[in-house]
Amino acid sequence: MFRMEPYAMARSDKDDQEAPGYRSPWRVLARFFEKSRDLWKAKYQALQERIKEFRTEVRDLRRSRDRWRAKAEALQEQVGKLRAQMRQHVEQSPPAPSRLSQPVPTQPLS
Repeated sequence: MFRMEPYAMARSDKDDQEAPGYRSPWRVLARFFEKSRDLWKAKYQALQERIKEFRTEVRDLRRSRDRWRAKAEALQEQVGKLRAQMRQHVEQSPPAPSRLSQPVPTQPLS
């Protein structure tokens, strides 16, 4: 024979007394819960789409930043090479004649 525990009996009696249940008809409750679920799903789906847009934007911005960084580094390297070439040309070329040693023209050139 099946014996129920006193705790289980007391709990089931307690649930019946404390939980009055819904007073509205089931069809009304079903419609309300369905609408609530649909609104929650729509809200969640909109948030998921927004998250996806943000992730795409972050990805694109990272790619753009990486391209700009690579371009800037390449240009810095090119500037360094050009400066080195300029220094080398300056060191190899003879000094320019001084302007002070040349006579200053007194007559305007026509």
